[in-house]
Amino acid sequence: MGNQHDFIHGIMTVRVRGKLIEPFLQACTRRGCQISNMKWVNDEEIIMSIRLNEWTIYRQLRKKYRIKLSIMEGKGIPFLYKQMIRRTSLVIAFVMAVVFIFLLSNTLWSIKVDGLTPELEANVESKLKSYGVSPGKLTIGMSDPNEIQSKLLNDIPDLLWVGVKKQGTSYQLYGVEKTIHDTDKNNRPSNLVAAKKGMVVKAFIKKGRPLVGVYDVVKKGQPLATGILVDDKDTFVHAEGEVIAETWYKVEQTLPLKQVVQLTDGEVEKQYSVSIGPIQIPVWGWWSGKEGMYREEAQATKWEILGKQIPIQLMTVNHYRIDQHTLEATKENLKKVGVQAASQSLKQYLSKDSEIKGEKVLHQRNENGKVKLILLFKVHENIAVTKYISQGD
Repeated sequence: MGNQHDFIHGIMTVRVRGKLIEPFLQACTRRGCQISNMKWVNDEEIIMSIRLNEWTIYRQLRKKYRIKLSIMEGKGIPFLYKQMIRRTSLVIAFVMAVVFIFLLSNTLWSIKVDGLTPELEANVESKLKSYGVSPGKLTIGMSDPNEIQSKLLNDIPDLLWVGVKKQGTSYQLYGVEKTIHDTDKNNRPSNLVAAKKGMVVKAFIKKGRPLVGVYDVVKKGQPLATGILVDDKDTFVHAEGEVIAETWYKVEQTLPLKQVVQLTDGEVEKQYSVSIGPIQIPVWGWWSGKEGMYREEAQATKWEILGKQIPIQLMTVNHYRIDQHTLEATKENLKKVGVQAASQSLKQYLSKDSEIKGEKVLHQRNENGKVKLILLFKVHENIAVTKYISQGD
């Protein structure tokens, strides 16, 4: 706490010259002055560190003891403040840059809709615009993804399901259209195409002509089987069958690291910063070194003006020392729990006939008291979907 107090009020490195240095220093200490980092250059000269608010005492006593004082260096918030005042243009440019970055990072730049027909996709984009969700607008005040999802399902009857995800400065939507069973469609000429990228492991084509074989890697939209039985002939059938492919899904899973037993020496390293949107400006405690493993606990103090929250927060981060053996054991257990939870979540998304064949942990890290896993799942699923052949095909 002493170093932090000195940094707030300011400390100076000064050079002291004279024949009565020792009596001068004794007189200063009797007046309550604190001296640190004292180094003798010779019998009549020393270099030492003093507090800025005690400088007047040294100046008062220097004439009595015929001492010459010269300031070599100043550190702390008072000196930083003076430097900032001298560089007003730099401060203004910095503030403008922070505001500009804040606006850029809180502006919606793109909306991507997948899985729907062009007509239904245009309808979704029109509804999003009516909700105030469109490129070029600030995301502050916009509805959250869950609320947008609920509105779209209520306002568009042709939607069976829609997923809304915010990634950075863009919205990504994936929708599933309602299908009405029509027995006549089963007789219409059609092809089977790939719904997604994958490697073919099995193919069962009941009707139509296969176009791919086992171990072929296919792209989304690539024909798997055709209803044209003979090339250059007007012989069409309704292609039917399954094409089982090996596909890959990347899943992120975050779990709280609550089970770790913390062993500390009773002291807590504190760090303060001001958060303006995505930008964090260190204020206090960033210079303190931390050795070993530490757990961070962050707290945010939010402010409101006229009942509205402003995008400026005071962030307080407490650093607690972590027992390494307990941490590794707990992280390994959480890894197993995370894999199981991600597998169950993925099964809810996949069709009933799909089968998870394996998983791999791509990345695992501990941040802010949580374990974040990035997993890659290998899945066998039917990727064949029907695409009808129009008269122009």
